[in-house]
Amino acid sequence: MKKTALALCFIAVVFAVPTQAVEGVKELVIVPGVKERVIQAHPATWRIRTGHSEITLFGSMHMLPANTGWLTPDIWHAVRTSDVFVFEVPTDDNSRNTLTRLVDARGALPAGQSLRAMLPPESQADFDAAMAAEKMTASITDHQQPWLASLHLTLADTINRQFYPDAGIDYVLMNWANRRNLQVRYLESVDSQLAMLMPDASEQVDQLRRFQTALKNVGRTEKDLDPLFEAWSDGDVATLDSIIVKDFADRPAARKRLLIDRNVEWAEKIKKMSGEWRNFFVVVGAAHLIGPDGVVAMLRKEGIEVEGP
Repeated sequence: MKKTALALCFIAVVFAVPTQAVEGVKELVIVPGVKERVIQAHPATWRIRTGHSEITLFGSMHMLPANTGWLTPDIWHAVRTSDVFVFEVPTDDNSRNTLTRLVDARGALPAGQSLRAMLPPESQADFDAAMAAEKMTASITDHQQPWLASLHLTLADTINRQFYPDAGIDYVLMNWANRRNLQVRYLESVDSQLAMLMPDASEQVDQLRRFQTALKNVGRTEKDLDPLFEAWSDGDVATLDSIIVKDFADRPAARKRLLIDRNVEWAEKIKKMSGEWRNFFVVVGAAHLIGPDGVVAMLRKEGIEVEGP
């Protein structure tokens, strides 16, 4: 599976710590201080209208170039008229402290073990090169389990390609809602997201192999980023879905754990929201909303009319 798709579309938002590479968001138009040409995006959205409420579903890219302009008139209208904003997981200081504690407990190798030493000689050279290229602290990564090291490597590589958490949909909209003291809800806890990211028993054997592959792929991120970002920007859900399906082709267990099982839970929660007299703006990773196993398809199977692609 290409970890870039994981990072941009549905990786745990709480791992994407703001980089301070871009300044705070002023309203929602574009990140201040960014002088590059604006990349105008027209991402897909979906709506549920019940007569007494409206729910907007927005598929997020958790990390974006800082000069991405995704606030179309329709999205801006939905943002301004929403009473409640719903995100995958909280990312406040308390949540990050909880994450740090959990990662220390679940993501570290047993005392005395070295990740680098577990690698064959050629991969050790890749490890050293990757740490230098991505400006990562080798002494920290060396004590992480392969799944966690792979995750941090992917995040570093993506940020070094100028895709920033600060510019991601979740961070921008959460910041906007909190500044206005609007109600914010979450679909999952930090604990549940971390548990979801940890490999299950069937994937344990592949951890080290996948980390070796990630090391070799350092610096090749653009090949994965460009088609994914373009499909999202164009609102091309068919192409976006085909990329995700291909990424998961050899990992059915991970697809079920990372996508399908969570989609079932989220669809049920969104269904309950439709009974409230409020307008909701729901932001989740784009991969969760598309395809036959996506939240939108699940809601439609329940007889809920969902406007959109």
